[in-house]
This record gives sequence, structure tokens and C-alpha cells, in this order.
Amino acid sequence: MWKNHLIIAYRNLRKNKVFSIINIVGLAIAMAAGLLILKYVTFELSYDDFRKPSVYRVVDYAYLNGEMVGKRAQTVPALAPALLREIPEVKNSARLVHSGPLMSDPVMQVDARSFHEDKVYYADAAFLDLFSYKMVHGYQDQALTQPNNVVISMEMADKYFPGQDGLGKELTFYMGDRGNTQLKVSGIFENIPDNSHVHTDFIISFNSIPWNLDDNWDWGNFYNYVELTPQSNLAVVEGKFLDVMEKYLGESLTEWRNSGYTSTLNLQPIQDIHLDSHLEAEAEPNGSRNMVRFLTLIAIFILIIAWINYVNLTIAKSVERAKEMGIRKVVGSSKGQLIAQFMTGSFLLNGLAAILAIAISHLMMPIFQNLTKVGFSPTPSTALSIGVAALFLTGTILSGLYPAYIMSSFQPLQMIKGHLKNPSQGVPIRKALIVFQFAASIALIAGTLGVRQQLSFMKEQDKGLNMEQTLIVKGPGIKDSTYQQHLVFFKNEVSKLPHIQDASVSSSIPGKELSWARQFYHPAQPESGKGINIIAIDEDFFQLYGADFLAGRNFSREVTSDRGNLILNETAMRQLGFKNAEEATQKTIIWHESDEDKHAKTIIGVIRDFNQESLHKEVVPMVFALKEYLNAPWAGEYYSLKIRSHDYTTALSEIKLIWEKAFPNSPFEYFFLDDYFNNQYLSEQNFARIFSLFAGLAILIACLGLFGLASYMTIQRTKEIGIRKVLGASMIHIITLLSKDFFLLIAAASVMTLPLVYFILKSWLQNYAYQMDIHWRILLLPILLVFLVAFFTVTLQTVKTALENPVKSLRSE
Repeated sequence: MWKNHLIIAYRNLRKNKVFSIINIVGLAIAMAAGLLILKYVTFELSYDDFRKPSVYRVVDYAYLNGEMVGKRAQTVPALAPALLREIPEVKNSARLVHSGPLMSDPVMQVDARSFHEDKVYYADAAFLDLFSYKMVHGYQDQALTQPNNVVISMEMADKYFPGQDGLGKELTFYMGDRGNTQLKVSGIFENIPDNSHVHTDFIISFNSIPWNLDDNWDWGNFYNYVELTPQSNLAVVEGKFLDVMEKYLGESLTEWRNSGYTSTLNLQPIQDIHLDSHLEAEAEPNGSRNMVRFLTLIAIFILIIAWINYVNLTIAKSVERAKEMGIRKVVGSSKGQLIAQFMTGSFLLNGLAAILAIAISHLMMPIFQNLTKVGFSPTPSTALSIGVAALFLTGTILSGLYPAYIMSSFQPLQMIKGHLKNPSQGVPIRKALIVFQFAASIALIAGTLGVRQQLSFMKEQDKGLNMEQTLIVKGPGIKDSTYQQHLVFFKNEVSKLPHIQDASVSSSIPGKELSWARQFYHPAQPESGKGINIIAIDEDFFQLYGADFLAGRNFSREVTSDRGNLILNETAMRQLGFKNAEEATQKTIIWHESDEDKHAKTIIGVIRDFNQESLHKEVVPMVFALKEYLNAPWAGEYYSLKIRSHDYTTALSEIKLIWEKAFPNSPFEYFFLDDYFNNQYLSEQNFARIFSLFAGLAILIACLGLFGLASYMTIQRTKEIGIRKVLGASMIHIITLLSKDFFLLIAAASVMTLPLVYFILKSWLQNYAYQMDIHWRILLLPILLVFLVAFFTVTLQTVKTALENPVKSLRSE
């Protein structure tokens, strides 16, 4: 029997080639889209799943007078060892710190080859075990026990020791103003997978840091991780954190509370960091769980649209199989057997679509990877195999069961006589399905426009500084006692170049998260201290970036007292209690470095706020000080060069020649500031590209179904069209007649969808500190586009029928 069902299903596919192709191609595209999205979603959900589930990161939530003022991923270096000593449930702990807070950009050197390296960290010996590092050479438990030991990735081993066994070899590690040291390679580990919340190329033993940090409760730039014993209760463990802080901080904790500050430590599963964290000072940019949810929803929409196509076309074509089904019922076929016949057809069609979908997804995988900028493996995975099976079975059941039920429910006599021109039993549901198709298409187009509009808004918004034509050169990692003289030489010589308009040196640049902050307060109100970010600059910084002064003046080389002066931004001015810029100018505030190190500073100017980071965030308070008078090894990390012309090639070659004279041993690395700043929007850019792609696929699939349905309805009404033409109906009249039902359905879909789209966009925009206005174009353009697409899709088929000789169409029946 099943063989017979399969043969009949195959014959029906061949008999109705156009409708079969529409269904198979539509389902294949939908399944391929679903598989690609499944690949991306499973990758995003897999972050850190290769590590121990019992490992947590300790994070800090800060409150001022009961209001949350900060959520930070980094804490103090004394925390991890204290938690291990004091809390029985803590099985192990480790600290991780990027080399950045300890020095300017580090440089690694072997022989005469030197490179800037960004992924250099210090970590405790237990870190390798906590993070499940797979050692290729060396021993996990011994590799980081000795000072000046370093473990490196296989990629770095090939880079620095090509064709050699790097174990036991030495690297020269240049630490900016702190000189250099020799590091011994004590281990080589497998490259960190892409789905990790932190990537390391070099891990230096924590006891290589030249200070005792086990009792340091002030320096908050360290990641602290703990491993808990089995069956530990997180709430109980977190409840013990306060006791630990009171034991070690004592009076300091009381003073903070008296000034309104409180802090709570919380445990964060490392598997949740990538999608759910979004704290200050993350090791790397996070992903977005909302994006994962949206893409999952898009995949569901696309699949439902394709299945709706199949259901609608199958029901619409039911009249052609009415006599067949009627005869089967007369000769004794049961309702179950008829349903089985339709389900076999659905099985065959979905099976062919699934095979085609696998081929399409395989071919599209490299393009999709480039589009998403995600490095997931293109090889099939268990999740992908399960996804194929799930899509196939779900599609077979959902798209086959309802048409089978409709057809098997008619009376045999009706079916044999052919009284099923428009089986009314399926019409309301068919219309509802079409409305859903249009609603989903409108929602996807509106979502695409909304994401792109917000992205464009953030990029084009006035950020308060001029970042165009700005080249950034990373400061030299190899420095000695003559660094200041070489810096002056480089800046002076570069400023003489005809392509260079201005040059400046600073500890940070727009787009870089600030990590250097201290307490500032009025001399008479030490309890009112506020943590404010510090940027070290030279006298040319504000001129180069075109900053606006609200009051006061810039730093001057002619004024020697400027070494003790500061410039604030508006937010810092307000945070320190000043009402306006004029009031703040020439006032004295205290720079609180530590209880033993406090300095009175004079405010000589206030600048208009600018966005140091992306428009996801509010403007942060900032204090600017002259870099050459600060005892800060990372001051002078970036050289900003304003280029006059677009002849970048010539400018770069000239700059590089001067660099090689000034810093012959340091690598020359550069980038353009606007690209660097816009990299903060990579997540939105990827989302917009993906959203656009799949929204386009959804519309394509809907058009395929609409074309098939319009084709069939036109064929069914061929005689009516012929009569109307004989009676004098125009082409426009006939097109309107055949398309008005679709337009009414689009209107219904629009009324249903627009409020929902507005609400979703409004909710999504809450993630941004700076939000676009939801313009009417975002809501009305999708409706217009769907109307036009539907009109041309229907017209394409109806015009052909309307142009035929009416005598021929009348003679056909």
C-alpha cells in the first residue's frame, strides 16, 4: 500500500510541475535558511560549554544611595585568594588580568622580529585547570607556577618559532616604560575556540607581576574566577561574600557605606557571559540573546510561510483530485487511507526539499560566515543533523495533515460530480494563513528598516568630536630612558609633512573603553568623592579633534603651572556639583590617588560632552590632564594624526619612515579612527545584514506561494475572464478583479501588524542610550512594498490570461 501511495505521489509531482517546483523550491529555501540560522544560534548558545559548568566569574554591582551606578566584570586582585581561604564551597580560584592595566601595549620579540600583541594576560597557576586548557606541550599544573613563565597558543608558537618546538624557548617581553624581561615558554596550548568569552595567546604566570597583589583591595582591574564544589548553593555562597569583605576591608567598608556607597559581589556562570553579561570592562564584546531570539523567530516565520504556501496550493488544487478521492472512497478507502495518501505526498515533497536545502545551506555556508563574521565550523554537527530531521518531520506533518483532513472529509458524491470549485470549508483558514504570510513579511521588512535606521542614526549622530581623516598609530611598546626625546622628534617631524594637519599623543582615543579612574572631590567635602575617568593628553589633543570649550581655556606650553591643572567634560562638571562651566572654571578639586597621595588641582576649562564610546552608552565623566606630567606608564599609548588629503598611501609611507627613525625596534601599527569607532557597532551591522537577508528570503518565498495561488485562481476563472472581456471589461478591470482579494488581505495584515511592530521596535530601542525616532516610513514602507510585490506577482500571471483571445478561453470549457 505504501509503495502505491509513493508511486501516486510521484506521479502527482510530475503532473503538476509548476506547483511542485514552487513548493519544493520554497520549502528548500526556507529549510536552508532555518539550517543556517540554527547553525548560528547553536554556535552563539555554545559559548564556553567546553569548560567546567562549576566555574563562575565574580562580578561587582555598585550602588549609591540605593541606586545602581555600576555593574563591573572586574574586581580586586585580593578577592580570589580570600574567597578560597574563607569559603569552604570554593574549591579553587584564579585571577586573570590583561597586560593593558599594567603597562602600555606590550611587544613580544624573538631575535630581530617583534610584534605588538593584544591577547597577553597574567593568570594564576590554577587558571589553566579552571578553564580546561588543552596542553599540547608542557604540564597544566606546573606551567604557571614559576615567575616569568609563559604559556602560548599553537598559533603563537608557529608565529614566533616556525618549524621548531617552542617549549623551553625564550621570548623578550617589552613592557613599555617598565623595561623588558625574558619569558620562558613553559607550555603550549591548543588555540582557544571562537566560542569563548575570552581569548588568550600568551598567559604569563601571575607571580611575574612585580607587586604583592594578594592583599590589594583597591585595584579593580582583575577578573576573578572561582570553582565551586558539587551541590553548592549559589545564594548561600554569595551570602558569605559580605562576611569576607567585612573581615578584610573593615573600616573602609564602613566609610563607603556612610558616604552612601554599597557594593555586592555576585557569581556569574561563565556559560552566561557571552549572551547575558554586558557589564563594564568585559574582556571581549558580548553577543546578544535578543539577537538570537529574533533570528530564531525569523527562522520560524520563514518556515511557516513556506508551509503555508504548500497548504494553500494543495487545498486550492484539491478540485483536480476530487474525482480520484471520490472514487477511492466509493471503492472502500477509509478516511485514514486517504490521509495516508496525502501524507505520503507531503513526505515525498518535503524529503526532496530537505535534500535540496542541505545542498543550498552547504553552498551558502561560507557566504553566511562572512556575512555574520562568526567562525563556526562549516562541517555538519549533531545539532544540524537533528535540525534537518526536525524540519523534515515538522514540515511533513504540519503541511500535509490539514490538506489531507480537508480533502478526506468531503462526501464521495460531491467529489465525483466535481462540485468543489471553491471548497468553502478551507477558505477562511486559507485566508487566515495568507494574512499571516503578509503580516510576517511586513514585520520582517519593518524590523530590517528599524535596525538599519538605528545603526545609521548612531553612526551619523554628532559625537562631539571630529574623527574624520584621523590616523591612529599605536605607541611604541619598546621604550627606554630616551623615549620622551624620541617622542618629541617623531611628533615634530610628522607635523612637518605636507599631508599632516595636526598631531597629538594621548592615553586613549574615542572608541576605547576607559579603565583609568580616580576619586575627585571638593577640598571641603572629602566624603563627596566621585570616581571619574582620566585621559592623559598633550596640548594639541582638543585642537586636533575639534572639541568645543564651554568655558576656560586649553592647556598651553607657555603656562608651566598647567602641569597641575585639569580640564573636565560637562558630565564630570555636573558630577562634582558645579551648576555650569563658568562656575567650575578656576576652582580647585582634590585628586585622590590614595589616602597618602592627594593632590590639589585647578580646573582651567570645561569642554562640551562627547561620546568616548558607542551610542549604546551614556557619556561618561572625564578628566583630562597633561600626559608628560603624569606618572602613568600607559600615558602616550596612541598617536593621533589628522591627514589633510586622501592620498593615504603616500602619507603612510612618509609616516613609517619617520617612525623607523624614532622607534627603530618597535613595530609600526596603525588604523583609521572612524573604522575603529564604528567597530563598536559590528553586532548591529551583522544583525542588520542577517535580518535583511532572511527578510528578503521570506518575501521571496511568500511571492512564490502568491504566484502559485494567483496562477491557479486565474486558471480557475479563465472562462469568467473570457466572458467579461466579451462584455467589454478592460485589462485594468480584470487585474483589479483578480487582485482585490489579496489587497484586502494585505490591509488586514497591516492593521494587525503595525501596532505590534511599533511595540517591538520601541522595546528593542531601550537597549540604547541614544535612540532614533520611529519614523512613519519604517511602518508604512513595508506595507507599500508588500502591496507592490503582491500587485506585480498577481499581475504577472493575470496579464497573460487577460491578453488571450476570449473565444479560446470560452471554447476551453
